[in-house]
Amino acid sequence: MTELTTINIISFFLIFFIGLPHGSFDGAVASLVGYKSRLDFIKFLIYYIILFLIVIFFWFNFPIISFFIFLLITIVHFGLCDWSFYKIKNYRIPIILTHGMTVIFGIIYFNEEESFKIFQYLTNNNIYFFRDYIFIFYILTGLSIIYFIYLTLLEKNLRKGIFELLFLLAVFYVFDPLLSFTIYFCFFHTFKHLKHLLNNIYIHLPNKKFVLLSTFCFTLISWLGGIFIVLYLAQNFSYYESIIKVLFIGLAALTLPHMLLVDILYRKKF
Repeated sequence: MTELTTINIISFFLIFFIGLPHGSFDGAVASLVGYKSRLDFIKFLIYYIILFLIVIFFWFNFPIISFFIFLLITIVHFGLCDWSFYKIKNYRIPIILTHGMTVIFGIIYFNEEESFKIFQYLTNNNIYFFRDYIFIFYILTGLSIIYFIYLTLLEKNLRKGIFELLFLLAVFYVFDPLLSFTIYFCFFHTFKHLKHLLNNIYIHLPNKKFVLLSTFCFTLISWLGGIFIVLYLAQNFSYYESIIKVLFIGLAALTLPHMLLVDILYRKKF
């Protein structure tokens, strides 16, 4: 049983209070992509909640399959965010895969034992069979980084990405998987997402009161719901395991509607 440490608490705090709230702007994003009237916004909320509940249902009934789908959509979502930050239209797929796989498999590579303990908590199953095949993804990640380095010779805008990838790999080497994920999620992914989003909110949404209110409500519901479920799970699991379950299964459930909204509807328009 893993107990809470000071580093764990700092990581959870940062994710809950910096990383998680960046998705709370989804109400504002919905308005940006066309859900402007009260009725349209209610429809958006219904769609969002249904997708959230579908993920929860599948995770508890098919945890291993859901876990691998979560890894896949996380790679794509992180990669898309990083790709859009370069502001180039070429080489979309290799950039997405390089950045997404470097984050996910870079963390696992340098912290394999600890990472699989977390995966075990999330799946309630013996996920260790994946360790027999994960070297394939390490190789693919390494090859994608080599190809990305080659692309920097063709696109000057990509060169700053080399320093970012090297810095992240150094972070993953030094810190445990939870803190490594926290650093990327809160200070790289969240920053890039909000930098682009807040600029469009400022330009295209005159009703700033709605933006603040919807973001506050999304954040508050996430916090209260998360705390309630952690306290419930803590009756049968350690606080560390309970928080891990709520944090990552909750992120998985939120990522699907968030990704469809941001990576398809929002990016199509902006």
